[in-house]
Amino acid sequence: MRIVLPDLGSNVREILYGELEKKLNSIADLVVYEDLPSTKVEFLERVKDADGIMLGKYLPNEIMKECKKLKVISFVGYGVKNYVDIQFANKCGITISNTPDYGNNAVAEHALSLMMSLSKNIVHNHNNLKKGIWDKSYKSIELDGKTIGLVGMGGIGRRMAELCQALGMKVISWTFNPSQKRSEELDVQFVNLDYLFSKSDFISLHLPYTDQTKNIIGDKELSLVKQGTILINTARSQLIEKNALNNALANGLLAGAGLDVFDEEPIPKNDALFKLNNLILSPHVGYNTPESIENMMRIATNNLLNYFKGIPTNIVNIGF
Repeated sequence: MRIVLPDLGSNVREILYGELEKKLNSIADLVVYEDLPSTKVEFLERVKDADGIMLGKYLPNEIMKECKKLKVISFVGYGVKNYVDIQFANKCGITISNTPDYGNNAVAEHALSLMMSLSKNIVHNHNNLKKGIWDKSYKSIELDGKTIGLVGMGGIGRRMAELCQALGMKVISWTFNPSQKRSEELDVQFVNLDYLFSKSDFISLHLPYTDQTKNIIGDKELSLVKQGTILINTARSQLIEKNALNNALANGLLAGAGLDVFDEEPIPKNDALFKLNNLILSPHVGYNTPESIENMMRIATNNLLNYFKGIPTNIVNIGF
């Protein structure tokens, strides 16, 4: 049996090499590539004889269909549907797993950091001082007593709620799965989306990108915000209609935004976002801590081990 890691990133190399590598080697011939394949031909050559793949990036359909022995793909991350055609995998009889909850704390802390940086004008003041400008006119915002609206209440949303509550913030949330029991357990009020946008001082997005959530936020929702509202997105850029976000920032509907995710990554140099001065941007790194990467690799490894033991875990295409 053969297990292949066709696109291992340098940031997970040290975590894999050790106990996890030994576990995978105990059940199969493990082949690890520490760089990205430069062509589809090279990609196919790497994976064509694999029984299992631990995947970090995209797997094109034309490559998947040529992997005649492939039984399982263990995706290193959560949003596998953005990187693998699930329906096509179903037709090929390939089981797909992912790594839920691996970075809940890391992403929530990053979202909170963006929110605090904007509310305290950290980047603006830092840049001014580097230019020799001593300008104390920009007032900070205290978070204690403010309302944050969390769009989505999965693992990251729950952790974000805990962090914000510890700072004295009131947490309201919109979710696909509200219930009185969850509201009481989390000490969070579940509300409709219009109410959330009209009542929140801060809004933070914590939804996956699906057909159901694509452009779930547009001109209508952003037109409802209070003056001075700050928006944070560490989830997926496709949750917000791009022109609506740009217009809300340019026209002052939103006081600012902290973004870690973008429609195109890396961001093109001519992107309209770079013309705005009420933004803090980071290059999709919210998840990227040693702790979360270790969690991710451990879960991805266990998914492969469990599949070949006959007890598959974290399957995203159950019942295909």
